[in-house]
Amino acid sequence: VANACMQCQDPVCMIGCPTGAIHRTLEGVIKINDVSCIGCATCANACPYDNIQVVPVRDGRGRVIRDLVKNRPIEKATKCDLCVDQLTGPACINACPHDAMIRADMRNLELLSDWFTR
Repeated sequence: VANACMQCQDPVCMIGCPTGAIHRTLEGVIKINDVSCIGCATCANACPYDNIQVVPVRDGRGRVIRDLVKNRPIEKATKCDLCVDQLTGPACINACPHDAMIRADMRNLELLSDWFTR
């Protein structure tokens, strides 16, 4: 089972972010602002579902961007944002060649039943 951000009602990942980079949008989606994220991993360590990762930042050619002073990779937190900026919805669902993924509310038993028995 693929696991994406749970979009918690009371997200503990937002507690303690020193820059306020992780926040809830007006649409209710938990997002990480790449500009203000400093890669401290406070949110990643707090997420009870282990859905936030701290990864090296890459340039347009895929090369890791390094700190000019310490020559270490610059890292930032990342997580599923439900592709909120994509008109077509979550890319993982659209890319699945077998129609094996849906984004579902686990309380909607009718939708789940229909999907499982299709």
